[in-house]
Amino acid sequence: MTSPDTVAIETDVLIVGGGLAGLSAAIAAAERGARVAILEKAGIERSGAIGGGVDHFIAYLEAGEPWDTRDAYLRWIGTMARGAVDLRVHNAIYCRELKAAIERLARIGNPLTQPDGTYYRTAALGMPGPYAVNFNGKHLKPRLAKVVRGLGCQVMDRVATTNLLCNGGRVAGAMGFQIRTGEFVVAQAKATVVTTGRVDRLFENPTGIHFNTWQCPSDVGAAQAMAFRAGAALANMEYLRITVVPKGFAAAGLNALTGMGGRFINAMGEQFMARYDPRGDKAPRYRLAQAVMEENHAGRGPVFIDCRQLTAKQMEHLYATLSYDKDTLPDFLAQKGIDLAKDPVEVMAAEGHLGGPAEGVGSGLVIDETCGSTLEGLFAAGDCTNAASTASPAVTSGCAAGKAAAAYALKAQQGQPSREQVEAEREWVVAPLRRKEGILPREMEETAARIMWQQVGPARTEAGMRAGLDKLLRLEAHLDQLRARDLHELMRANEVRDLLLIGKIMATAALYRRESRFGIYHRRLDCPEMEDAWNGQVRVKNEGGRIAVSFCPLSAEVPEP
Repeated sequence: MTSPDTVAIETDVLIVGGGLAGLSAAIAAAERGARVAILEKAGIERSGAIGGGVDHFIAYLEAGEPWDTRDAYLRWIGTMARGAVDLRVHNAIYCRELKAAIERLARIGNPLTQPDGTYYRTAALGMPGPYAVNFNGKHLKPRLAKVVRGLGCQVMDRVATTNLLCNGGRVAGAMGFQIRTGEFVVAQAKATVVTTGRVDRLFENPTGIHFNTWQCPSDVGAAQAMAFRAGAALANMEYLRITVVPKGFAAAGLNALTGMGGRFINAMGEQFMARYDPRGDKAPRYRLAQAVMEENHAGRGPVFIDCRQLTAKQMEHLYATLSYDKDTLPDFLAQKGIDLAKDPVEVMAAEGHLGGPAEGVGSGLVIDETCGSTLEGLFAAGDCTNAASTASPAVTSGCAAGKAAAAYALKAQQGQPSREQVEAEREWVVAPLRRKEGILPREMEETAARIMWQQVGPARTEAGMRAGLDKLLRLEAHLDQLRARDLHELMRANEVRDLLLIGKIMATAALYRRESRFGIYHRRLDCPEMEDAWNGQVRVKNEGGRIAVSFCPLSAEVPEP
């Protein structure tokens, strides 16, 4: 089945993606006696959305306040998500795993507590209480990676995974290539866990710099695209996600700034958020982004976040927290000569991406209470699923997926994919390197991103989305003209294939949902009202190469523990 330039491995549990969810899954599976291998496009020590660090972990701690309980947390998720998440699944992969996940973080040397042993908690983004636990996650990824390597997991860094191996209706591993050597990789596994995160670089970037993204620009929907091609169901794929970032610089920090008490003001110095949401500056993320865009559109910009009212102690904590998440944000402020204690910082709406409509709610593979997908042998965790998003659900769902995958693998037989499948994928993957003429990946990707922003962006209509979908289809017809001048461009060429597929899926799902929901995250100008009949998930599936769409109603009723 393999040629001399192929690396072939066999394992019990294969993890595709070495980010926060992936390493959490690897640890959980290895601790249960499974052989574990990880395919990671970068290096597991600093890969993924929190590769540079993370500053908060959303959690209820049951410390005595009425909002600080499992039931209160799930009521908030249910109310905020408006049917976009199955609370039974979220309960299983988050609530049941939360306490153990917090204990594990402390055990590996990265506790959620401050140096004095207390929790520093803040509220933002529509939270009914201070669920956001501020902590120093600057070195969380390296510490997790050390545990993973210490458990004997086989780590294959610098491998771009391009497709799943299938044996009938069962997933039997994955394929990809080593981006430094070009070797083709065939990884056979009894159970496969995909954890590749959100979909960035899907929309045109307002800064003009395509990789200047709020989240990790290397996360481009590999899990969602591979799973769809294999026949797995996806959900919540219609939602465009936008946040607020410093003007011209896409860096995380909104939760920290508003959680500490930062206030939005316009060019006249007016605090304007009450016009858009009764929660004001503590409104959900989609309301904040929409308000910033509309203030600028109405001519009341530029817009700022003002932290001048914070105490010296609060300001000290804020600066420390910003550096926990991204060192580059304090550096950016310093280079711009901005002192948050004296100067408001100008902000803007970030680029769009696909990453779930609300905190804790994702866009991607439909998973059950064991993190199992709709395909046998395939599990998923973190932001590439429909039931988890942000750091804390990434950790907990990763733990749940790793345990379930190990239990499945230790009872299953190794599947045997066909030679034809492997050779067809190898030919597709390397073909751009052989072409002397054609389209460079960047040209096709930036064209697709422009189409997505203009016609599947924050102001949607049926006519506009159908036109955009037609353009994406015509662009996709030129995939066999992609050429790569080196292995780096070869990786980008394979990413373009996934991005175009995700764009088509998003446009198709958005056309199907004939209402507006989550503000600019799904705003249909031709269907402007939100309808209770749409409380649920739009789901998509590959049926003979066609994007088949269906609707699954979901309840907001809090499940039993």
